Amino acid sequence: MTKFDPNKSYSIGVWDMTFYVVDENGNHVLNEQGEIAVFHAPNIDYSYMADGLDVDDLEENDDA
Repeated sequence: MTKFDPNKSYSIGVWDMTFYVVDENGNHVLNEQGEIAVFHAPNIDYSYMADGLDVDDLEENDDA
């Protein structure tokens, strides 16, 4: 697990954002393989999503 130095100041950023789509009946939109289709919006700035977060709010991914 990553340890943060209490004597340092940190900024938190957004690394990746994934979306899915549902229709008016709540059904997931599926891709050609029949799996839930996932999407990205590469031209959107998500930096505000981390506003107000502190490193103590984060849980490290163990699937990286």
